Amino acid sequence: MKNQWRIILGLVLTLLIVLFAVMNNMDVPINFGFSQLSAPLVIIIIGSAFLGAVVIALVATSTIWQQRKEIKKLNKQLGELEQSLDQKVADKRQELERQYNNKLAALETDNQLTENQQEETNEEDPVSKNE
Repeated sequence: MKNQWRIILGLVLTLLIVLFAVMNNMDVPINFGFSQLSAPLVIIIIGSAFLGAVVIALVATSTIWQQRKEIKKLNKQLGELEQSLDQKVADKRQELERQYNNKLAALETDNQLTENQQEETNEEDPVSKNE
């Protein structure tokens, strides 16, 4: 819908330029600095409008190409950063899992030592009570 309004506006402006040019159809001199030319005002107005449109199109096209190039570069950078972040997360997760497993093993070892000490204490207590 937005592009349709642009097309309609462009057509209306083109029609206004053509109507203005047709109403001014006398010959006028054009001075280029190094030479002078006489041409109908219609041709001058339409030619000037056309040249202006070409210049605007070239500027807009170059800007769009630069923006697309920048977007591709940023998307590539984003992909690399996401991949790097995923790798860092995976590395940190592995490190945390190792730490967790080490602590769990240490706790299990401490628990077994405590149980062994309690068993030894329980075994010694009945002997010492009998004496």
